[in-house]
Amino acid sequence: MSIDEENEDLFDRLPDSIILTIFDKLQDAKSLCISSSLSKRFHFLTTQTHHISLTIPPPKKSHNNTNPNKNQLTHFLNKLLFKPFLFVLKQINKWNPICMPVTYNTRKEDRCNNCFTCTCTCACTCSSPAEILRNFREIKEFEIRLTSPPCDPLLKWKAEFGSQLKSCLIVGGTSFSPVRDNNNNDHDEDALENFPISQQRGDLMEFQRMTNEDLKLRIVWIISSLLAASARYSLLEEIIKEKRTIKEVVITDDIGQGKCCMNEEQVEEMRRNMGVISSKIPALKVKMWYVPELEMVRERCVMKGATLVVVKPVEEWSKADDGGDLVAKGFGFVGEGKEGKVFDEVARELVKLERCYSLEMSSF
Repeated sequence: MSIDEENEDLFDRLPDSIILTIFDKLQDAKSLCISSSLSKRFHFLTTQTHHISLTIPPPKKSHNNTNPNKNQLTHFLNKLLFKPFLFVLKQINKWNPICMPVTYNTRKEDRCNNCFTCTCTCACTCSSPAEILRNFREIKEFEIRLTSPPCDPLLKWKAEFGSQLKSCLIVGGTSFSPVRDNNNNDHDEDALENFPISQQRGDLMEFQRMTNEDLKLRIVWIISSLLAASARYSLLEEIIKEKRTIKEVVITDDIGQGKCCMNEEQVEEMRRNMGVISSKIPALKVKMWYVPELEMVRERCVMKGATLVVVKPVEEWSKADDGGDLVAKGFGFVGEGKEGKVFDEVARELVKLERCYSLEMSSF
């Protein structure tokens, strides 16, 4: 074997289609931006990636230093180290514009005090998703993952949008615990699978009224879920306007509590009506099912205050529609394991109740 053959990069022999498949599996926008800097070929191919995911970290908290000497030292280091490095970043960004953009026009008082040590984080947090993705020309499926603040883990929601809210499915409870095994519960698993759960629970699945405090809590759940869904939907307007190839969008969070999604038809509807409809949340009709305690026999657990809420625009409800179509779709969260199955099972069982609460909400 010659020296030239030994030094040859075998990766260059791979066809573009295989490298694009690898980039589609990678998906992470930040990793793709870094990969684009490795070679001209990678720089060209990363712009054609079809599947992109973007993680948006929480904003960095500003720390007020009371020590004036420390502030002076930080200012000196910024002036000495960061400014020359910023010039280099500008040149790299001109040569390779797909890299994570840095907002050079950020006001001085808004910058992080330690920018010379956290330029990558600042580049991500100071830029909008549309700006970060500005050079990805062939995006078809796009996912944004947000960092969620501490919240109630026993609440799940899934919202679908077009030009306005299409539907929202909410499932929640006040507490969750496994069923204690005892000697009297050693049933045959095959017989349990063939036995209807509604018959196993008996009178538990009958309609039971909730107290005023319980009702207030559920209304808070509904409003907070709709507001969170509307805020996530607002992130998509600029992206969908600029990226005409996008066909599917998902915005979720790191704990899997809420999911805002749009399919190809809904994305096109949003493009057609962009700027025409001012209210993202139209007048809504809400149906709510509730039981004080729901035992999930197959999953061997109990959820107290089990609640199912189905929200749709008033005009999309029909007399025969009971919300079962949304429940059948489930939440679609990945990697939830048993927890995800429990929430889907709670929704399927509660929607079987013949009676439910019904209310209407004005647009906002």
